[in-house]
Amino acid sequence: MFKIEDVKIKDYKIFFKKEDKIKHFNWPSLNLLLFLPFFFLIILSFNVAAAPLNLPTAKVLDPETQKKKESLEAQLQEVLKQIERYKKTISDIQKQKSSIQNDIKIVDSNIKKVELEIKAIDLSIKRLNQKISETKKSIKITEEKIDKSKEILTAALRYYYQIRQRSVVEVFLAEARLSDYFNNFFYLQKLQEQINGEIDNLKDLNQKLNQQKNRLENELQEQSDLLSLQKIKYAELQDLKKQKQSLLAQTTKQESQYKQLLQESEKTAAQIREQIYRLAGGSGPITFGEAYNLAKIAERYTNIRPAFLLAVLHYESRIGQNVGTCHYKDAMKPSERPIFEKIVTELGLDPNRMPVSCKPWYGWGGAMGPAQFIPSTWMAYRERVSKITGNNPPSPWNNLDAFIAAALKLTDSGAGSRNYQDEWRSAMIYFAGGNWNNPSLRFYGDDVMAIASRFQKDIEVLERSGQ
Repeated sequence: MFKIEDVKIKDYKIFFKKEDKIKHFNWPSLNLLLFLPFFFLIILSFNVAAAPLNLPTAKVLDPETQKKKESLEAQLQEVLKQIERYKKTISDIQKQKSSIQNDIKIVDSNIKKVELEIKAIDLSIKRLNQKISETKKSIKITEEKIDKSKEILTAALRYYYQIRQRSVVEVFLAEARLSDYFNNFFYLQKLQEQINGEIDNLKDLNQKLNQQKNRLENELQEQSDLLSLQKIKYAELQDLKKQKQSLLAQTTKQESQYKQLLQESEKTAAQIREQIYRLAGGSGPITFGEAYNLAKIAERYTNIRPAFLLAVLHYESRIGQNVGTCHYKDAMKPSERPIFEKIVTELGLDPNRMPVSCKPWYGWGGAMGPAQFIPSTWMAYRERVSKITGNNPPSPWNNLDAFIAAALKLTDSGAGSRNYQDEWRSAMIYFAGGNWNNPSLRFYGDDVMAIASRFQKDIEVLERSGQ
């Protein structure tokens, strides 16, 4: 785990390798109106920075370094254009992927529909087969009844024929009464008629049953043909689904490849930015990744978003790489000087060798270290800083102490909520104090939030690449 002890600076003197010599000028007492034009000329001749609250002056680069910086910036622009092309390609692929996924959903829906239709047809075929089987049984029973009726009719006809062949003498001899003979004769006639009627009815029923069987068989054939067509359709849909799934797999693979290219380009862009950052004076004792680690430590204690904290410190001092070049007696407000001397002395350092921010034409300089705190402000936070970092006393020039101090100050002004408006307001208070709502100073908050947005992307790249 990353510990606070790992980032403590053991020797503050490594920040200050050479002494800044400040020349003092004694001007004759002149009328203020006559002196003012010369005063501005002198300021211009010494390149005095006139930015609000002493924003750091850009480092002057030698021609070779400047040329390298311009080359890196050109490379960065090309990589950024490539990133945008990759993003557009990924967006197009994702749209295509979404379309294919919708197509697969439609195919799946059609497959389910056909499956239900096949199931319905199967049930219909089973029902028809059952009806055909029942009809065949009925036909068989009817045919058996017809055959039975025919047997009875044959026997009756045979008996009737025998009776008709008798002579009158035989009838009188066989029958006790003549009326019995006629009764039997008429009964046989009546029976013949009934049997013939029954046979006709059975034949009619048999005909209807056969017609029903034929109709059912025709319907069964139609359902069988429809089932075959549905199975063909089902197979076609399954093939279509496989094609879509194969295309989806190819598209997903293509998307993954372009995302990998995008990540590599973003990583390259972050590396180029860091090189430019170093060439512009941001090399110093820590890299961007190390600065991010410090910001994460500050986040644990203050809930300040790392990208936002880094943006504020970048704007103030290029994250500790431009902490000023002036002598405190020339730049600092007189009331702040004793406090500064106390801070430096407690740290065992020489006040004359500790650079501070230069004095602008409109006010006082004297801000210290990466967080650019003036001495009295530092004193207001140093106990809280010490409790967190363990450095006693803490140092404005120690990166960890400075990060924690800046984070605490930003927390006190509401940036711990991590929403855009509160962060913007907190940055403005950090810059302008009670004058934070001055419309002419909005550029600071806007610029800080823009830098924070860029840093957030760089942090995401660092996180993905495992730093």
